[in-house]
Amino acid sequence: MLNERSLLSQFLHFIAATVASLMVFSLYSIVDGLFVAKGVGEYAMSAVNLAVPFTNVLFSIAIIFAVGSSTIIAIYLGQEQGEKANGLFSQNLALLVAIGLTISVLVFVFLEPFARLLGARGVTLPYTIDYLKGLAPFAVCFIVSYNMEVLIKTDGYPKLAILTVVIGCLTNCVLDYLAIFVLDWGVWGAAVATGLSQLLTCVIYLAHFLQGHNTFHLVRFKMDWSIYRRLLPIGVADGVTELCNGVMIFLFNRIILQCLGDDGLVSYTIIAYVNTLIVNTMLGISQGSQPLISYHYGKEDAAGYRKLLRYGATAVAIMTAVIFAGVMLFAPQIAGIFVDAEKPWLAADTAGALRRYGLCYLLLGGNILMGGFLTAVEQPKAAISISVGRGLAFQAGALFLLAFAVGGTAIWYAPLVSEALCAVMAVLFMRKFLNKTRAA
Repeated sequence: MLNERSLLSQFLHFIAATVASLMVFSLYSIVDGLFVAKGVGEYAMSAVNLAVPFTNVLFSIAIIFAVGSSTIIAIYLGQEQGEKANGLFSQNLALLVAIGLTISVLVFVFLEPFARLLGARGVTLPYTIDYLKGLAPFAVCFIVSYNMEVLIKTDGYPKLAILTVVIGCLTNCVLDYLAIFVLDWGVWGAAVATGLSQLLTCVIYLAHFLQGHNTFHLVRFKMDWSIYRRLLPIGVADGVTELCNGVMIFLFNRIILQCLGDDGLVSYTIIAYVNTLIVNTMLGISQGSQPLISYHYGKEDAAGYRKLLRYGATAVAIMTAVIFAGVMLFAPQIAGIFVDAEKPWLAADTAGALRRYGLCYLLLGGNILMGGFLTAVEQPKAAISISVGRGLAFQAGALFLLAFAVGGTAIWYAPLVSEALCAVMAVLFMRKFLNKTRAA
């Protein structure tokens, strides 16, 4: 068994890499929003947020197929069935290309109705249409890029995956600046910049798999639809989590427009950017520790995975304290990054909303950690219950209750109510598991 020092060292190494990767990935939407806010305007920035559920759907599809296919491919490789691994990899990639192209066509055919469905109206409608018009052609790139990122890790090249994500993010920053401030392409240009950066990552990943030294690679294949009865259930849990995020952003957008109008949507857009960074930080701690927890769980080393749980709890507690203090103290400065100085009332409203919303950060990290731990120790029902509870069910219920029973700024407390209810449920699940393993 690993000693305390080496176990802690491994924990820090794993979470640092995962946090860094997720933080970089989250910068895609934040850079879009910031450049659009400064180069086009706050309402155009809101259009970027209105389109987030669309990208969430794309990523949820990618996650379902990525998690499922990588698991089965790894099993095939372990069984020394390289031909089956290559066949699944190739047919899965072809299927995702077909799905992405179909989505692109449907969005273009129903462009304005789709924009309205996302919540666009009045001043935000033309901006949302333009953004979707620039993003839709690259739907296949979003799906394929994330799928191949996961598979490259399965192939044994995690550093290449992280490097490619960084290259994509930096490319997005440069292209965003050129599109908005040099070429004056507005919100459409921001979308195209994001799409082109995703295309670049696809090219890098594809170039890797076209090389001959890989564990698996592209081959001619015969479509085997039966494999998806095995593949899809594996990836559904992670895909549903991503989909829940998109649904909640969609619901928040619609209700905020109804209760607080376009200025409220600007505030929520800024909050969503902050929230993305914070959630990904906590997810990085959780996901980074999961392989180590699963390893020690598989060895039936209860002391090992309990230590890792304590390390995770300590890391989450430290980050929670830093994040909560930062949000409470610097909310006006954060709002000022996105809001024009000529609109002090909007900056003040946004700062107040961020502080109310930010109360949930006291509990959010702990809930994510407990959900991740239960996933790592093969408690999928409990883990899914926590994910769906905090990501959709509790939050949607709290949002509707506060919106229609109280109204106004009360809606900003919905995440706090959701995380509190989820914390109770998560603690009960954790106590049940830990007591059972202690008795064993």
